[in-house]
Amino acid sequence: LNKNGDTISSDKVPHVGYTLNTEQSICEVNDVEDLETEIVYENGYLYVNKLSHKGTKCTAYFDLIPDSQAPTVTITLSSTDTSITVTANATDNVGVYYYYYKLDNGEEVRSEEAIYTFEGLTKDNTHTVTVRVEDAAGNVASDSGEITVGLKAGDVILAASKPQGQTTDWTSNGTGITYYYEGDTNEVNNWVQFAGFWWRIIRINGDGSIRMIYQGTSANETGTGTQIGESAFNSSDDNNMYVGYMYTSGQRQGHDNPSTIKGTLDTWYNNNIVKKGFGDYVDGHAGFCGDRRVTSGTGTGTSITYYQLYTRISNSSPSLTCQTKDIYTTTNSSTGNKALTYPIGLISADEAIFAGSEYSYLNTGQDYWTMSPYCFRSSTGASVFSVDSDGSLGGFSVDSLNGVRPVINLKSAIAISGSGTTSDPFKVVGAS
Repeated sequence: LNKNGDTISSDKVPHVGYTLNTEQSICEVNDVEDLETEIVYENGYLYVNKLSHKGTKCTAYFDLIPDSQAPTVTITLSSTDTSITVTANATDNVGVYYYYYKLDNGEEVRSEEAIYTFEGLTKDNTHTVTVRVEDAAGNVASDSGEITVGLKAGDVILAASKPQGQTTDWTSNGTGITYYYEGDTNEVNNWVQFAGFWWRIIRINGDGSIRMIYQGTSANETGTGTQIGESAFNSSDDNNMYVGYMYTSGQRQGHDNPSTIKGTLDTWYNNNIVKKGFGDYVDGHAGFCGDRRVTSGTGTGTSITYYQLYTRISNSSPSLTCQTKDIYTTTNSSTGNKALTYPIGLISADEAIFAGSEYSYLNTGQDYWTMSPYCFRSSTGASVFSVDSDGSLGGFSVDSLNGVRPVINLKSAIAISGSGTTSDPFKVVGAS
């Protein structure tokens, strides 16, 4: 019997919260029990094994698992210009049986899925979404949230905390307008709490995603507390391929092999974002620029090589353009080189210049890596830009130890609150 007291037919097998009553369940042929045929119930599916007789009829009976513990649920909301999508993050000691979704004071919609989308809505209208979850024994929990249709995270941030500058970047096919922060730590309200850590927003990307850099486990972190540790950028500096966040042996711009620092960042991301359930909020499409365009030199092997970014920085003319092969995006992205397993990287030297270099909030009193190639010289080897302890930019040999500050991009279609101050930081609703 199911929990409504009706006989369960083959298309109404309970998906969670029940066990198969093997004593009562039976298969018959012409009203005679078939002892060879087996009824198996696994992971919410019913199987009939060793079926050998035409006309076999099987009846399965289920017992409700005793359960007095209520489930838990928190919801995440996102929207387009015409819809709201709600994700229910629910847990239960036995399992969630039904999800009930409600928009404002409307009727509940019952589903077995943890994601539901309300369609046909009007932009700029604000709605309350409520989710109630129920286990098989009837224990319930609920959560609700408010969201404005079509209002993106970047809209909230722009309204609450004005970035100081704007330019174009590589997102949206190089036509996106990015809004960036510049100035010292007391001048910019770009604080974020996410996934149990503090971050600083670098910019709102041209595709609407939010780019931010790791700040530590509290807003008061300074020095090495603003880093996840130290790492070499790469294992060797004797070839210009090693300036790449990923590289291919014998090629200047390949991305078949991970750098040392990429391994450090991937491990941190897996342990602190993926395993803790925050990965769905992170954008893999905006990517990270490791610009390896050459200004002078052949750009192969051990020839002296200077990169375009070296020239841009020397001329104080930063740019957020990037060629496709140097934009590191995840494998499911529609842009970039699609070479990343995890959507995590490092700040670029151009971004550090836009932020104000030594006079910016990025100055932590420590040396830490950027993702930007500096040059290759036979006398000094492969080197990559770093933000130095005084906030200025310098070139470090890739096999030296330097600080690591992860950079990630939050999705644009997420609900976000706050004003960006240390007392009221921006928070991703349901994920702080």
